[in-house]
Amino acid sequence: MSDSLQAASLREVMRTIERRDWNPFMRHTNDPMEVQETLLRRILGRNAMTTFGRKHRFGKIRSFAEYRQALPILGYEELRPYIEAQDRTRQPCLTADQPSLFAQTSGTTGKPKYIPILRDTRHRIRRYQRLFAFSQYQGVPGIFAGRILVLSGQSIEGRLPTGMGYGSMSGLLFEALPFPIQKKDVLSSYVRELTDVRAKYWHIAACALAEPALSVMASPNPSTLLKLMELIREQYSDLVEALALRRGGVNGIPRTTDRRLAQLKEYRNYEEQLTFANLWPDLRAVITWTGGNCGVLLPRLKPLLPETTALIEMGYLSSECLGSLNADVVNNRCVPTFQDNLFEFVPLSEWDTADPKTLTLQQVEVGGKYQVVVTTVAGLYRYAMNDIVEVTGLLNGTPTIRFVQKGKGVTNITGEKLYEHHVTAGVDMVCARLGLPCDFYIMLAEVEAQQYILYMESAVQASDLEAGIERAIAELNVEFKTKRESGRLKPLVIRYLCPRTGEAYRDHCLNMGQRESQFKLVKLQYSHDCCFDFSPYLRKGLPQ
Repeated sequence: MSDSLQAASLREVMRTIERRDWNPFMRHTNDPMEVQETLLRRILGRNAMTTFGRKHRFGKIRSFAEYRQALPILGYEELRPYIEAQDRTRQPCLTADQPSLFAQTSGTTGKPKYIPILRDTRHRIRRYQRLFAFSQYQGVPGIFAGRILVLSGQSIEGRLPTGMGYGSMSGLLFEALPFPIQKKDVLSSYVRELTDVRAKYWHIAACALAEPALSVMASPNPSTLLKLMELIREQYSDLVEALALRRGGVNGIPRTTDRRLAQLKEYRNYEEQLTFANLWPDLRAVITWTGGNCGVLLPRLKPLLPETTALIEMGYLSSECLGSLNADVVNNRCVPTFQDNLFEFVPLSEWDTADPKTLTLQQVEVGGKYQVVVTTVAGLYRYAMNDIVEVTGLLNGTPTIRFVQKGKGVTNITGEKLYEHHVTAGVDMVCARLGLPCDFYIMLAEVEAQQYILYMESAVQASDLEAGIERAIAELNVEFKTKRESGRLKPLVIRYLCPRTGEAYRDHCLNMGQRESQFKLVKLQYSHDCCFDFSPYLRKGLPQ
């Protein structure tokens, strides 16, 4: 199909999306609570006769207030038995409809979490992608004029013992793209299905370099794009040579034109100066996360882009739910997905109380920071996301939000979502196996360095301890394993501390206002949240 016919087809698709999806969505932003209440009635009515619904008397609930009284705020471990029982028996334990697959993500206990994906979930993901595509189309002129590079996982990455497939939410999102946009992607199915991480990145780089007219790059985390440029610089000659051999379709290496090859060869011997700007000068937009810790990486990414490239916030997304939609990509204003998920917001001051007060979309205040609780059509009822968001403004009658950070006990540098339990289980297991005494330790996430630093108070220094702890944590957290294998996370570093450092740390925390009776050592933190300076306590004479 010619470029003009493709553009005409895309225009027609966008007109249809505007009429069927966008205009009703924008009308609903004037009164999101009406949509929320209708959604709650639908979820409760549909699942009233499930095991979970009967236990919590879904059929008797008539209001939002009654729903909050009927259920406590839940975590995944409270829902896991119902999810596993439904997968095993195919009976309606949690939802009336059966999952068609699961989205896999890391869990707090070391066991992965499997989030049910229903047929209705897929329908809502497709609508979400239509809305987001239209927002981009109307906000950035010519955004889909060229080819696109979408870096995502696969919707099916493996199967459970029951035979049920599991995969990544990013893979489901890619498959849900409007077809005229999806077919512009430069990656073949061969490349997307590669399981060897290094080989996959190499092929992604080759596919991207073969295309002179990329107009969009999309990746949830900007660290992935930085890693891609690092690989291109390091292996540029080999990549160009592979393209020059014209092995189109063989091993996923695409064909390119003589003109593009000539352009690429001009950059030989200048690999260190390569940027996205000189390789793809017509790049209209990069779609990625800009909030939370990802924002720390943007000063490294922006100088690599053409000056006119728009940085589009991807939104507050997770395997559990697509939490927000960027409805204004010019100003990156994201609204909660009120058509698809029921939202409750807990003020941070309330979160650690026995019965935290929750607010609706109508009750939150601009500038306020809140923990997020969601109810989804796929069976996550009053589910604590352990995410903190800030209300940034209003779009008509709907608050706009931005992701701030994970809640306590979780760090996330590049998508690994590392929980404190993963760290304590990994460190304790390895130290016990080696007979290594360890009186005190804290792991800090260094976001800018994309690395974890483990501070240990130990009288003994064991060889290969870093690699052993890394392996142990990787066994507990599949996403940490993937990020390390791909190089997006740098190797773990251990820094040994002098005796009594733990006491000094505790005294420091008490002096900062913590109550002695309530003192709890948080063994996994971000470095910027830790106000204790470990440098004076490093053991001398040891490599740090």
